[in-house]
Amino acid sequence: MLLAAATACGRAGGRAGAGATPTVPASAIGVPATAQPTAVGTPTPTPRPLPVVSGDIFYRERIVLPPDATVRVRVIRLGPRGAPRPVIAELAFAAPRRVPIPFKLECDPQALEPGAAYGLEASISRRGTVEFATVEPAPVLAGGLPTSGLKILVRRTR
Repeated sequence: MLLAAATACGRAGGRAGAGATPTVPASAIGVPATAQPTAVGTPTPTPRPLPVVSGDIFYRERIVLPPDATVRVRVIRLGPRGAPRPVIAELAFAAPRRVPIPFKLECDPQALEPGAAYGLEASISRRGTVEFATVEPAPVLAGGLPTSGLKILVRRTR
């Protein structure tokens, strides 16, 4: 209510309109200057930027990718060997003809668990067959690990 009244006053050029509560400085009513009025309800949280993982994917072979190649980049939650690896974020797009292949993947912060380990997997496929892939997920999104400027090596799968 207090917030609505203050907003209404701001729209009216600072003048109190009909039904609006005039604002009075705290010092004028004997309230110490350090006291702040509290608004009713919960404050609107400031949106935090999404965690972003970005970098370049490359391979060592000196070949040009075919025009129908597809790149897939995934952030996964790591766990014990053999355990399922849930996908946190995924991006697929048409591969450019040459490397390095830039990528930028935004992750939902609500999908991230404190203390969990995360990795990035990348692959390049053609007609549903994976031709290049990461051997092991690259660690990301953990304390101190870089999340931008990553250089992700994919190796030939056949």
